Amino acid sequence: MDFVRYCLGMSNGPLRYLYVDMNSYFASVEQQENPALRGRPVGVIPTDTTHTCCIAASYEAKWVGVKTGTSVMQAKDICPSIQLVLARPRLYTQYHHRIVDAVESCLHVDEICSIDEMYGKLMGDERQPAQALALANKVKNAIWRAVGRYVRCSIGLAPNRWLAKVGTDMQKPDGLVAILPEEIPQKLYPLALRDLPGIGKGMSRRLERHGIKTVEQLCQLSLKKFQQIWESKVMADIWWAQIHGHDLPSRATHRRTVSHSHVLAPRYRTDHGARSVMARMIHKAATRMRTLGYWAMHMEMTVKHTDAPRWTVKTSLGASGGTNDTLTMVQRMTELWPGRHLGVPVQVCVVLYDMVPEGSVAPSLFEEPRKHAKLAQAMDQIDKKYGRHAVFHGAMWGAQESAPTRISFTQVPKESDWD
Repeated sequence: MDFVRYCLGMSNGPLRYLYVDMNSYFASVEQQENPALRGRPVGVIPTDTTHTCCIAASYEAKWVGVKTGTSVMQAKDICPSIQLVLARPRLYTQYHHRIVDAVESCLHVDEICSIDEMYGKLMGDERQPAQALALANKVKNAIWRAVGRYVRCSIGLAPNRWLAKVGTDMQKPDGLVAILPEEIPQKLYPLALRDLPGIGKGMSRRLERHGIKTVEQLCQLSLKKFQQIWESKVMADIWWAQIHGHDLPSRATHRRTVSHSHVLAPRYRTDHGARSVMARMIHKAATRMRTLGYWAMHMEMTVKHTDAPRWTVKTSLGASGGTNDTLTMVQRMTELWPGRHLGVPVQVCVVLYDMVPEGSVAPSLFEEPRKHAKLAQAMDQIDKKYGRHAVFHGAMWGAQESAPTRISFTQVPKESDWD
């Protein structure tokens, strides 16, 4: 049976998913916590320095042009009255768990997509538009009662997860949008291509090369044309199905990278300080990678400077299966670190990539890699039992307290993860 016939055999049916997307989450939590910030433009920053950017902005800030990723200096130029607030990841995580519990009181949460997004499947009569809308309002009220009215959300209802997420972006803040089967795909036509999850700069340029400049043009393409543009039958099939409202089974995902970066506080803006914080970033990335159950084949390190070009180096982490132990990575960093940097270091970043599931890695035939792997496991167990930094690598000396636990887009920290 070909793919189109398979999809047509699966009715795009009624509303099947309810997707919750918290609005300007970090900034709205700060406004909920501090009444003096309510109704005012707020930018949340990761470190107290002018060389960083806003990791979140309230809607009052967004309405005048300050967005996520806007530098602090640009934000102050655009909006002189903006209130810059130092991020409190632990607080945002606590609010997250309260929000999940509130949604669970109305609808089972099938997947937590990030700290500010989650969805649940609608069952039985909940799939009918009137009942689905009533349930969505019930979810909103439950969140308000659990965390306060300044932490708002947009909810999307649709026949598949992807369209439900699209619905959350169609009305913000405090939106509620249902995309009914009979409205697909016409209801998507007013959107820009970049409004669709999964279409970034690269895919947008590729679509333009094929003459596709609007969502309406995209929706009218045949499956064959999708396959030609995407250059991947699997991904093209998925895109064609989701944009037409078909609900496909979830696919197992393969993680490809783990990364950590940190803007250096003034006291770490030396060669020794940057190297120590880089070791800290490697430690955090390697620990996270082990938690996810992967090994990395390659590592990339970058140091950005205020008055000189950035320093970037890529290196292999093993001839065959790579590695998952921190010591090997820190040793590689030490070998490659330059004698001195030409400028003042202001940010360090490490990326572990070409990752493979640990179950696919054959055990090393040599004793030293096996010892390193056991050492990494032992350190993880000690940290879990006695807290962070109960033991740490010597290369981190002096930077143990730098770069506290942050929130990634794919993994919500547990209480035991906090420094």
